[in-house]
Amino acid sequence: MCNHCHMAAYIPRPIADAILHSRRKVVILEGARAVGKTMTAKHELTEHGFSYVTLADDSTYELARTDLHGWLGQLTLPVIIDEAQRIKGLPLAVKEMADSLEATGIQFLLTGSAIINRGGLDGQDPLARRAQRFTMNPLTEREKLGIERSLVDDLWESEPDTDYDEAITRPALYELMAAGGFPEYSSQYAEYAEWERESLIADDIATVLGDTILPGEKLDVAIAKNILEKLLCTPGGILNASATGDALALDRRTVERYIGIFMRRFLIRALPNLRTAPNRQTFTRAKLHPVDTSLSVQTLLAKGKDPTTDPVAYGETLESFVVNQIVPAIQWSQTHPDCFYWREPGSHPKEVDLVLERRNRLVGIEVKSSSKVDRNDFKGLAELTKDARFHRGYLVYTGSRVMRWPDDLWALPVTALWRAEAFKPTGISAA
Repeated sequence: MCNHCHMAAYIPRPIADAILHSRRKVVILEGARAVGKTMTAKHELTEHGFSYVTLADDSTYELARTDLHGWLGQLTLPVIIDEAQRIKGLPLAVKEMADSLEATGIQFLLTGSAIINRGGLDGQDPLARRAQRFTMNPLTEREKLGIERSLVDDLWESEPDTDYDEAITRPALYELMAAGGFPEYSSQYAEYAEWERESLIADDIATVLGDTILPGEKLDVAIAKNILEKLLCTPGGILNASATGDALALDRRTVERYIGIFMRRFLIRALPNLRTAPNRQTFTRAKLHPVDTSLSVQTLLAKGKDPTTDPVAYGETLESFVVNQIVPAIQWSQTHPDCFYWREPGSHPKEVDLVLERRNRLVGIEVKSSSKVDRNDFKGLAELTKDARFHRGYLVYTGSRVMRWPDDLWALPVTALWRAEAFKPTGISAA
């Protein structure tokens, strides 16, 4: 029993520190259901003087809905308002109240399991430029090990250590991907039977899709489930809404609308193509990753595909797993790059799985589910080095050694993503 208690113990989140350093009066913390927002708010923010209320509580919700301004007026500031997306008028009311306050620093921290109203005021976000937004993701492996330094800063500016040598077996790596980063699920993963894992994840997905998390959002749960399962079974797939629609007898617009819903509920993250990014297309031809690999692993297993024996499914899941180690760490980094993938179409398409971009510098990351690498594996990255903005590139693979290649390219063992000793610290700040 004691061991069980220990395993589910609270893990401090570096994002809490980033939130506390915000200078805005309103901060928004969004993220998937059961990702740890409430726990973080209670463990790491109330001790800094925040009071706490939750709109998940029916009587509080009714009170707030009936007289929003009156309810806000009697709160003790600074305050955390949990599940804030449940009341549509809340962001505008908070904005008006925050504008009238003399106080500086955070006065309102709004948390939500779906994107908090960016509509209102003729489709404008009433909190634009007044609020700072953070997204809480499932735990990364670095967070589980208590490493506060952002992996993004290491990839950007530290030098990988060529003396580093740490392998991971294929079953151990698979277990990390299958357990994922949802705090409760991953901490107890080993204790669940296989059928329990499958039904836990299926129930979670059903709950997220069955929730009317956003006021007025309409969805057909059966259609949502079909589209989501198709996406989860090809983690890191490039969206072709027409083909997905054809396979499910749905039109393209329906598919795109539901993907928008999955993104607002933090089930899926979309990486636009760096090549087409300036056109800011919504998510046409974006690469879609599950927000946590546990969702893909269990969906694949439920559909009779076993990633341990299906090399394609294993490779795709590993790519999403690597993306899920890097992208969340942007929020507590000094660097704060934007995220893309890069694909140059043609008879021999060239592609890099993840590209970080900031101030006209690019860092490329390619993922290979093999324990050996050769020149051929660097093809996409080698092409990216021709871009004048190229800063450095990494091939993340399942072997054990850090290897330096010409042109600021590195082969990086997947274990290096969560072992601080894989990088030599540098004194350069990423300003």
